[in-house]
Amino acid sequence: MRKTTPSSREERRNALSGALQKNPCLTDADLARMFGVSVATIRLDRQALRIPQMRSRILDAVASFRSDGQEGLVVLDVEQGRKGFALFCPTKEMANRDGFTGAEHLYGAAAELAQRIEGERFTPVQVGNIKYKIPVYPGMSLIAKGVITRFRGDRKYIYISFFSQADEVFRAKFIMEVAK
Repeated sequence: MRKTTPSSREERRNALSGALQKNPCLTDADLARMFGVSVATIRLDRQALRIPQMRSRILDAVASFRSDGQEGLVVLDVEQGRKGFALFCPTKEMANRDGFTGAEHLYGAAAELAQRIEGERFTPVQVGNIKYKIPVYPGMSLIAKGVITRFRGDRKYIYISFFSQADEVFRAKFIMEVAK
């Protein structure tokens, strides 16, 4: 992120509001680095502008995602080579005969998010480990979080978790060899 130093508090607050409209996933620490001020200053600015903390902004994004009727994986924020954040809403077509979303659809969305986080093509036939913890039904809005946790040679370990509210419903671990 580039460091921006608006000349006045009002200019900084206008720029802060604009930055959060473009990307509601920015943390207070991210914003502090962007504007060259302390995290406490950012919190005061958000309070003065009546901008909620990141968790509330994300929940609002999930609510608007559901009301827009969007389905599938929508990537909201990616810091390539480190982490990413997305929304996933399964369709009726993804439901199996029992009425809930098949693991293959969640695995596919997890693999897509992992590839976006990696930022480069990878061989999809690598080690993968999944855990489907709670049934996911069509129409649910899920938050997907992904992070690259470690590197060993040309292999990267990427963990993707899907959440419904605070409950983890699905997780996947990928050990990927990055294509050259």
